[in-house]
Amino acid sequence: MDEDEWDGFEVAYRAAYRPVLQFLRRRLPPGDAEDAAAEVFTVAWRRWNDRRGAPLPWLYGIARKVAANHRRASGRAEQLGKRLEISTTEGTEASAEDAALDRLGAASALARLSATDREVLLLVSWDGLDVGDAAKVMGRSRATFAVQLHRARMRLERMLADVGPVSVREQPLTSEGRGR
Repeated sequence: MDEDEWDGFEVAYRAAYRPVLQFLRRRLPPGDAEDAAAEVFTVAWRRWNDRRGAPLPWLYGIARKVAANHRRASGRAEQLGKRLEISTTEGTEASAEDAALDRLGAASALARLSATDREVLLLVSWDGLDVGDAAKVMGRSRATFAVQLHRARMRLERMLADVGPVSVREQPLTSEGRGR
């Protein structure tokens, strides 16, 4: 970015920071709005030369996407918290050993999947990407990725059903998948 572009960005930043922050405060919890505003201007800085039209509407477009990402992340964290709460308050609580063995069984089943199946599942479940974004990461169409995700989930479910009780000695964790 040359000096003129920097000056243009600085002017836009000074003029738009408060409106963008207010825009985000209407859409996010108070503690998240400032972080989201910083993210908006980081994205804007990187894409400054790609903007079209007036800076404020363009920045609102970025802010809308950043806010949606923050809400999705918060929603995932909330859902995980609820699942954890439910699992610990259900009638029979698993011992720490049983919980560890369940995790080992899941890790073992995941490790036995092909590298592609693992990547597809982890992009959605671990990294929290939606199907469209994960498809872009994998270089596939949304429809192709959705089918691949469905099939990978089905294979994982079958492997989890086959794992049964896990012994740490019987099921070493490896990073090698064994095909589909």
